[in-house]
Amino acid sequence: MGGKIAINLDPIFVEKTMSDPVPSQNSVLIRLSDGIILLSGIAVLAITLLISFDVLMRYFLDQPQLFVDELTSFLLVGVIFWGTAPTFLRGGHIRVDLLTNHLGSKARKVMRLVSLSIGICFLGIVTYETLVSAVVAYGLGRVSAVMLYPLWVAMVFIPLGLALMVLFMALSLVREWKGKEGGEPRIESPSAQEISP
Repeated sequence: MGGKIAINLDPIFVEKTMSDPVPSQNSVLIRLSDGIILLSGIAVLAITLLISFDVLMRYFLDQPQLFVDELTSFLLVGVIFWGTAPTFLRGGHIRVDLLTNHLGSKARKVMRLVSLSIGICFLGIVTYETLVSAVVAYGLGRVSAVMLYPLWVAMVFIPLGLALMVLFMALSLVREWKGKEGGEPRIESPSAQEISP
């Protein structure tokens, strides 16, 4: 049944290879993706430091820092929704390929085109609706419960991240439609090992 799982043993050194032969477009996508990953990493570090600070202040001085809960929630929303597009670009989302592995290459291509089209439509609708929510929150001046932070700031992370995902999926759809090998771009490590289950 020959399914393969790639395990990356060396996450530090990443060779950037993509299936589309147009290097300028790929390098822009890779740089955009790397920038998002860097911002997400900084946000995770900030979340860790803020929570540690809150725990220390609460434990040693009995002074909980109320702003930490809300601020870390805002940052977490950004990390989650901004991280979806770079994960897609690298082929990192979970796929169930039990059936598609048994199809021919043309049938797999059709299924890929259909799934990308459905995904783009669905995410387009969700992106629009979450953008409307953020604009309404801004217009109404909605704020968080404790520290009175404007809610639209955290809410706008959602449509921005989803719009990026739609962009990467649309580029993948175009690549697949034009018949280029492997419609989904991937960045793989040179030390990834293939294992057959």
